[in-house]
Amino acid sequence: MQTTDFMVHIDETLDAAALEAIESEIRNGRGVMAAGHRADKPHLVQVVYDSDTTRMAEIVGAVRQSGVHAQAVGL
Repeated sequence: MQTTDFMVHIDETLDAAALEAIESEIRNGRGVMAAGHRADKPHLVQVVYDSDTTRMAEIVGAVRQSGVHAQAVGL
């Protein structure tokens, strides 16, 4: 297992319920261990995942399928 983390930047301004739904979707993804954001930075979601199991691009793709514009930002 190779634990890696990165930030997902979401362009849109989301309310708390929409942001929580996206984080929940991320957490349910294969190989994802954690996903969350800080209240003062709602456009950024930190994701911790097993890079032996999934790829950053797959996670960002899942976020985009939620209907938002998103990109990976390295730490």
